[in-house]
Parts: sequence; structure tokens; C-alpha cells
Amino acid sequence: MKNNIRSKSAVYIRACALLLALFFILSPLPISAITNRDSATPDDMELAVDHIDGAYLYNIENDFTVLAYNADETVYPASTVKIMTGLIAIEQLGDRLTENVTVTEEMLDGVGGNMIGFKTGETLTVESLLYAMLVGGANDAAYILACHIAGTVDEFVGMMNRRALELGAEATHYTNPSGVHDYDMYTTVSDTVKIALTAYKIPLFMEITSTSKYVIPKTNMSEYRNVFNRNYLLSTNSVMKYYYKDAAGMNAGSTAQGGYCVVTTASRDGLTYLAIVMGADVDEENDKVYSYTEAAKLLDYAFAAYANITLVEAGELICDIPVTMSGTTDVVSLVTADSLTLYLPTDADLKTEVKRSRKTNYDSLTAPVEEGQIAGVLTVMYNDEIVGNVDLVTTVAVARSEFLYTLEQIKSFATGRFFIAAVISAVVFTVIFVLGKAIYLQHKKKYRGRYS
Repeated sequence: MKNNIRSKSAVYIRACALLLALFFILSPLPISAITNRDSATPDDMELAVDHIDGAYLYNIENDFTVLAYNADETVYPASTVKIMTGLIAIEQLGDRLTENVTVTEEMLDGVGGNMIGFKTGETLTVESLLYAMLVGGANDAAYILACHIAGTVDEFVGMMNRRALELGAEATHYTNPSGVHDYDMYTTVSDTVKIALTAYKIPLFMEITSTSKYVIPKTNMSEYRNVFNRNYLLSTNSVMKYYYKDAAGMNAGSTAQGGYCVVTTASRDGLTYLAIVMGADVDEENDKVYSYTEAAKLLDYAFAAYANITLVEAGELICDIPVTMSGTTDVVSLVTADSLTLYLPTDADLKTEVKRSRKTNYDSLTAPVEEGQIAGVLTVMYNDEIVGNVDLVTTVAVARSEFLYTLEQIKSFATGRFFIAAVISAVVFTVIFVLGKAIYLQHKKKYRGRYS
């Protein structure tokens, strides 16, 4: 197992790493023991934690961490540094890809490790340099871009550290733009997630890093040069066994001190995962690089253990609701207006863990009724938590019966307060009139008898 990052007390950290290795070397740790959510776990799925320093598995669409192992432990970033370098380079130069850059002696000062071999005085486009760095892992391209953007490597490294803080990567410190080992350069898996997710949102970054082969055009000092992706999950030019057909981007590489690292995404059936493995061993005897084998395990597990599961189908018949004022029907059916899909473990028991309840907006509908008229809602719960609401709508239009409508109008008028008040007033007036007339006639009769 790779040594953990040494701070000022290197001996102490080395001793801790040895104790940790002894603890884990007894047996591989099942993935279910380090996942942060209960889920289906294949019986034969084990993450080889004795051969890696850290790992992360994250679903992008649902902002959900499936697995985090040693995510906050300090590790060497190795080639993952180029994710930050590429991020800043595209932010600064993404709209200037055809711009020419002439290599100077200062740009190549201090470059080491994997290089294309660019020469002083050679002129290349920004695009070629980006592809050389992000596809081929060229350290000289990283230095050239750094100087072109900031003037000096030191100034560019300052930009990298400030950008890391802006992204919340507070446990990360850069000392160069390429990832060549430096004991003072460090990060964590959690910070790498934040940086990688920011880069993922940039289409050009993903387009470049997902390219399996790029041809650098002729320059004033070189013929065409082929650049192959160093991420063997994507590239098959030299190694076939690690190819993962759903993978896209982002970075792979290694240093002696930092081990093998891979940062990749993979998409299938509407789901995209970010998988990271850092500080991985290489088994030379069995020709195995654990960064690739464990990244593939993580992705296989994610696609097997989780899925977008449809809990409600659009157009699903839910109930009937009474209809009045129609001469053709007494009820109309309500169906779901939309479907409802939820990201769930594939072994979720939908019969017991998913519950649905409906509520209509009215006791009955009054014609005319429009097709698709909202008349209620279906509430869906998963493990007693509301996960969605779907409108209930009418399936057909229902016309109004004019005869029934007229009768209803008459009934409404006859039972209305104004009509009743008018009738009472008429009755009272009639009674008063009759009584008044009777009194008048009686009075008139008495008057005539007195003077006859």
C-alpha cells in the first residue's frame, strides 16, 4: 500500500501508514462496509482497499455519494493536478483555441516526467497544447500553457491555489501545473471530487479528455505527432483489458510516490457516475493496475445497484369522479398527467416501500369538463418520505346538457334568496291588500247604514 502523504513529521506518518496497511492486509474489505447508504451489494464485489489510498463514487444527476473511502485523507495528487490546470486553461483560453503560442526557453525550465518534446521556438495552437496535456498527459504542454496564461509558472500556480479555494478544496495545495511529485503538493479525494465536478460541467474539457487519439498538426519544427489517451479506460492503443465502453474523461496517471490515479465518468441508462481512485498499487507480477480495476468495480457496482425506477406511469388510471349536468355520463376517469421516476436501489421492494395516496380537488365535477383538466393529485412516498406529486387529470371532455342546465337555472332561481324574498313580499302585499280591502268594505257598509 502506498505511503500516505508525509507532512513535516514524515516518520510519524510513515509509521501510521504501516499500521493501517497491517490492519487492512488481512482481507479485502467488502464494499458494503464502506458505503454510506444501505444498498444491494453483489456477494463477490470487494474493493481492494489494501491496494489503494482512497476512492469515491458519486452520481451526478442525483447529487448522491454512493461510496467514499478515505475521502478526507491527505494524498499526493499526481497527474490529477492537470484537471485543475486544464480547468483554468479552458476558462482563460477556451475561446482562443486557434491562437498561436511560441515556446520559449523559460516555458520549458524545470519540466520533467512525461513530455511530448516541444522545442524552444516551436509554434503551436492553444488547442494542440490542451490536447497534448489533457489527452497525452504532456507535462511540457502544461508548463507552456501556464506561462502563456500567467507569465510564469509560479504565477499560474498561485491561480491554481486560489481557484481551489474558490471551489472549496481547502485541503489542496499545488506547487506545479503538471503533477510531477513534490512533497509539498497534496490534496484529498473529496477535494478532487469538487474540482472534477467543476471541470465536468465544461463541455470542451470533457470533449478533449474523452478523446482516445489526437494528431498534433505539423509545426514549424515538427511533423505530425500522434497523442494517445493515457486513460486506459478510454484508450485501446496499447492496453485493451481496462477498456470501459461507457467511460468518458477525465484523467489518469501516476508517480512513484503518489501511486496510480484515475478520475473518470461513465454514463448508462440516463445515469452518470464520477469514479475516483487514488494512490493505487500496480501488481507487476500479474500485470494489474489497481486504479483501473477498482474504478471498473465501482462503476459496475453503481450500475448494478442503482437505477432510475418508474414509480408512476403517465396515463395510469387512478379513479373515477362523479360528473353533474351531463346528459351522457355520470362519471369521468382521472389518470396521471406525468410519470414519476426515482433514483433507487435496484433491490428496492416497491410493494412495501412505496406507498401512494390520492386526493381529488372536488367531490364532483360540473359539466362542461375539459379533457386534461386537473382534478386531483397523486402523492407518492418512499420509506414514509414524500418523493413526488403527480397531477390527476380527466381523460375525456364532457359536454353540458342544456336541458339539465336550464332546469338547474330554474331551480337555482326558484330557490334563490331574491326569488323567495319576492314571493314573500308578494304574499305579504296580497294579504295586506285583502285585509285592507275587507276593512274598507266593512267600514263603508257601516257608514251607509248610519245615514240611510
